[in-house]
Amino acid sequence: MNPRTTALLALAACLLGGFVYFYEIEGGKGREAAIETEKRLFNGVEAEDVDALELTTSDGVDARFERRDGGWRIVAPVEGAGDAVALDAIASALSQLPRAGSVKAAPGDLAQFGLGADAPRVRFEAKGASHSLRIGKATPVGGNVYVAADEGAGIAYVESYRVNAWRRRLDDLRDRRIVALTPGEVDRLAIAWPEPGPDAAPDAVDRALFELTLVRDAEKGWQIEYPAALPADEETVNRLLSDLAYLQATGFVDERTPAIEAALRETALRVRWSGPGGPEAAGEQQFRIAGLEGDARLVETTGGVLHRIAPDRLDDFARRLSAYRDKRLSAIDAARLDRIELEFADDAARLETPVAGAAGPIVLTQANGSWSAEGLDLDPEALAGLAGRLASLRASDIVADELGTAELASLGLAPPAVRIRLQGGQVEQGGQGDAGAAPQLALELGRLDPERGLFVRRPPGSTVYAIEPIVAEAFALTRADFEARFARAEDAGEESDGAAADLLDQ
Repeated sequence: MNPRTTALLALAACLLGGFVYFYEIEGGKGREAAIETEKRLFNGVEAEDVDALELTTSDGVDARFERRDGGWRIVAPVEGAGDAVALDAIASALSQLPRAGSVKAAPGDLAQFGLGADAPRVRFEAKGASHSLRIGKATPVGGNVYVAADEGAGIAYVESYRVNAWRRRLDDLRDRRIVALTPGEVDRLAIAWPEPGPDAAPDAVDRALFELTLVRDAEKGWQIEYPAALPADEETVNRLLSDLAYLQATGFVDERTPAIEAALRETALRVRWSGPGGPEAAGEQQFRIAGLEGDARLVETTGGVLHRIAPDRLDDFARRLSAYRDKRLSAIDAARLDRIELEFADDAARLETPVAGAAGPIVLTQANGSWSAEGLDLDPEALAGLAGRLASLRASDIVADELGTAELASLGLAPPAVRIRLQGGQVEQGGQGDAGAAPQLALELGRLDPERGLFVRRPPGSTVYAIEPIVAEAFALTRADFEARFARAEDAGEESDGAAADLLDQ
């Protein structure tokens, strides 16, 4: 074939392919989109253009919502925040509502389609213009419903399911978030709860409140400011802020009845917070859980706004000073931890003045990422698990800040059942002192109480902590138990195969 002819045929094929792609395929999509747009009852209106909505809710309330500062507000019959997701869905459903067909009828025939003056109506405002949609009867066939958009626009019908977007109860269109809070922007907290006296009734409403104040330090994190300057438990404080931010109301209170006022006289928990600079600079917000009203607890927020929550949600918020105190027993770079000494006391030593275990301490060392015990053939993987647990150990409670010898003995800490020394890595002693300041960290383990947990001290401090029982089971309190638990699997027999590793993984 002539090369010129071949080139012309190739060019024709390219032009034909381009025509098919750009006109038939891409152009077809554009034409379909244009047709869909033409079907819209409110052509030219987009969801983001809708600035206000008026409708009668499914529970018979005439309500008005307005978009303000990027969010939705309910302005009638009450004032409050609107549910952005639900109201955006209504705005989208209205702006994109497509007609399934039209009906030719004289103006006086509206009533026969259910579109008379008493027909349900939705009004909205967009781009400075007001629009309305009347909803009539269902069509005889086809699963549609008659509608009339704006005045003089004629009668159309739409698929029935499309008008369900605004058939909602008023409470379903209200924002159920109780507080607008961003945890990372809170720098100061004041938490208060009742502290009953010896003669106070459990349900007394006038009990004095114990208040705890915390501040966020740029370097040290959360710190307790009152009643004493102490490191705070970051996990507990962050959980409190998160629970506040995500707390949802089960209902709303718009009228203060005598029963409501009675419940408001009780304070079960009060939280105040502010951002950088304190209350004076950024304003202080408040959240208060009050008493029971019916089957719910009342919540009052800044400005006296009232909500209802499930009664058991009160238990989500810690109401003990010890819960907010730092309970880290160790915070060590586990990869750089290279030596662990465990000194076990024998039965005789535990009944008298402290005496080191007769056999001397067990020494564990790490070399090239593998743990071993001096003079003992123990399982390296189980020892590595123990090292990881000891490197990042946290108590579940604080028992006391100071105890006498007799009291310590009752907890198995005078003398301790086990003395542990951790060496190497960057050591931070539970928030006391700077990271890396001490090359060694000491722990003393006492008695394991099935309910309270394992009692622990961290010398030279005098505070006694408790480790929850399920975590404490990972630690052996006698030499014999330690050697049996951490023996190599093939030496320990089938019965104890992997026992130490299983406990450390709990």
